[in-house]
Amino acid sequence: MSNINSDKALNILYKDDLELYQTILDNYESLTSEDIDTAYTLAKIAILQADRWNEISFELTKKYREIGYTKSDLQNWAYHRYRVLMTIHDFCRVVYRQCSEDLRNRGADYYE
Repeated sequence: MSNINSDKALNILYKDDLELYQTILDNYESLTSEDIDTAYTLAKIAILQADRWNEISFELTKKYREIGYTKSDLQNWAYHRYRVLMTIHDFCRVVYRQCSEDLRNRGADYYE
């Protein structure tokens, strides 16, 4: 199989999903431990996109089973994105929880 990231068919088929995935990665990269709003938003978006990539992985697995394969590079490709998004979701939940506790303990002025 050719390089999965440069495959034109995948880029067309999953264009919106890939763009949103990249946006999530970019926002995650710029997340700070004090950014409660971004952490909350990213946690929500990441879990929704993780569900979408889980569906994509399932669709690819089903398709490849129909033609006699048990696991495919495409299924691994989608599953990897699912796992990354779940990790982002979990991390953002931790950041959000820590920020919420800090707000309760130190007050709203702490983050201004």
